[in-house]
Amino acid sequence: MIASRTKGIAKIGVVLQGILVTLAYWSWLPASQGYWEIWKLNLGRYALYNTVLLIGIASAYATTSSSAWFTQRAFFVCHRHALRQTSFAAGLLLMLLVGERDKTISRLFLFTFLPILYGILVATQRVLPPLLQKLSFGGIRMQRVLLAGCFRNASTLQGWLQSKERLGYAIAGLVCHDRTAGALKGFKILGTLEDLERIIVEQDITQVILVEFPMFRNFLSHYTKICERHGVRLLVVCDFERALQHPVTMFEDEGIRFIGLRDEPLEDPFGRLAKRCLDVAVALPVVLFILPFTTLLVACLQRRYSPGPILIRQLRSGLQNLPFAIYKYRTMHVNNADPTRQATRGDSRIYPFGNWLRKFGVDELPQFMNVLRGEMSVVGPRPHLLEHNDHFARATLNYPVRGNVKPGITGLAQVRGFRGETKTASDVIKRVESDIHYLENWSFLMDCWIILRTAGQVVFPPPTAL
Repeated sequence: MIASRTKGIAKIGVVLQGILVTLAYWSWLPASQGYWEIWKLNLGRYALYNTVLLIGIASAYATTSSSAWFTQRAFFVCHRHALRQTSFAAGLLLMLLVGERDKTISRLFLFTFLPILYGILVATQRVLPPLLQKLSFGGIRMQRVLLAGCFRNASTLQGWLQSKERLGYAIAGLVCHDRTAGALKGFKILGTLEDLERIIVEQDITQVILVEFPMFRNFLSHYTKICERHGVRLLVVCDFERALQHPVTMFEDEGIRFIGLRDEPLEDPFGRLAKRCLDVAVALPVVLFILPFTTLLVACLQRRYSPGPILIRQLRSGLQNLPFAIYKYRTMHVNNADPTRQATRGDSRIYPFGNWLRKFGVDELPQFMNVLRGEMSVVGPRPHLLEHNDHFARATLNYPVRGNVKPGITGLAQVRGFRGETKTASDVIKRVESDIHYLENWSFLMDCWIILRTAGQVVFPPPTAL
């Protein structure tokens, strides 16, 4: 299939890279040393370093998720791949040199070879693809492809199909519901879906692509039988995202295949354990060494400007949108008529210096106790008052999805500047989009990055901070 052709070209390309790099390695060795009797050197050690270089080159390819290897000749793409391979190879070489403390290998040779290595890798990424594609997919390996389905879906595939021509895919035409003959954006209309079998025979079709998933199972079964009867490959474009009007993810478990609406990395218990360890590592020092000082400071300010309890306890929406009690330093006067109304700039309910506590996030510090209790995480969607949840949910349909992870003291939305008062539905939507992006793309490094960004915003608060 198409993916097999792409991967196969890349694998052959990496093997050829290895051969060329090895030839260059052993050619550069005497040239760099000015010493042509290389059999007098410790060839076993040099062979080991050659092997390490090849492992680095192969590992860089094997560990990438990019499908553009040896398929795109743009210099930037080739440079990015070559730089990745060179970095992997150089890193392994450095580890071996440091670990072995090897004094028999010429450092001058190794480090002057790295620019040569990079040049070979860039050149092969640019030169080899058309050659390999022509040798691999020319002649009898050329696929004559017939598209089947509606105009609109076929036209959306045009760019993708053109990019696959170099992999030996030639578009013969389109069969569709409309009986009008002609062409559509370069696609020749050969007939209707009822003519599928006749056109396969007449046009020597070797592959059929259904550009939409058939609405009825018997249609798909009918097309499958026709293709099987003539030895024709059949591909069906998965258009579930269009049907569901939502991005989807596909996965398999014990042979059963599922379609979901999103990936959720924090459903992995190991990921949750790593996140919990980070939470405790950050929250425990804050509670032990920072919270006593800030509590004393807030107590002095409140005694001077607004006597009353130091902390307030509010019900917020937590994991699975269940309510829990959150702790904050009180920044408003004790007797205010509307404690659930959002704070605004110049709010009369906030006592002097309360604005300062809110602007620099000092009022949120007691929530590290919530983190230690397991009710919150350091990083996650901000928990809102229960009274605000219903209001925000009316602004965007997927608002409750953010409750699938623990709420946080800070979050992706906050470091992107979406904090403070939510004045419009657009403000809510931007925050929710950031929260769901975090939920779908969480990583340990992302949490670390958000914590560092938040530390910077404590010192230099964004304009939206209240």
